[in-house]
Amino acid sequence: MDRRQWLKSFFSALALMGYVRADPAAASSMMDGMMSGGGMMGNGDMGAMMSPENRGAMRTGMELFEVHAQVHRKVTFLPDGVHAVSISGNPKVAALLQAHVSQMYARLAEDHPFPYPARRSVPVMFAHPTHYRRHLELLKDGVAVTETSRLPWMVDVTHAHAREITRFVKEGMPAMMREMMQ
Repeated sequence: MDRRQWLKSFFSALALMGYVRADPAAASSMMDGMMSGGGMMGNGDMGAMMSPENRGAMRTGMELFEVHAQVHRKVTFLPDGVHAVSISGNPKVAALLQAHVSQMYARLAEDHPFPYPARRSVPVMFAHPTHYRRHLELLKDGVAVTETSRLPWMVDVTHAHAREITRFVKEGMPAMMREMMQ
C-alpha cells in the first residue's frame, strides 16, 4: 500500500469513527499537502491499525486529541529518562489519560505493539520494552509516568517520546499531522 492509499484509508477510518468531517475536498486537500511535505513517518498498515483489537486504543487516543487543551503536562528530563505528569480538571479527561497510558503499558507488557503512524519513538519503545523501566502512578486527576534506562540511546528515545507527547498536548491534531508528514 503506498502512502496516498494509506492516508486515504486512514482519513476514511477517522471519518467513519466520527473524528474528522467527511468532506472529500478537505480530505483531498489535506492529503495533497501531506504528500507534498515529503512523506509520512512509519510504514503503518491500515488494516492492522483499524483491527478490532486496536480500535479501542485508537479511539482513546483520538478522544485525547479532541480534549488536548484540557490537559496540563509537566515533564522533568532526568539523566536516565523522564518523569511526566499529565492531569486535567475534567474528570472525564483524567479518566481518558489513565485509560490510554494503562492500555499502552499493558500492550508493552504483552508484547502487543500498536501501529502508531505519527510517532517516531513508539515503535522503538515497543521493539525494546525490556530496555527501559516504566512506572505508572494513577493520580486522582491524571497520571504520573516515570520511564528510565541505563542505555543512553534508550534515554534519548524516552526524551523524544516525552517531547512528542508534549507537542500533542499543546497543539492537538495538527502536531500529529506534522509528525506523519515528516
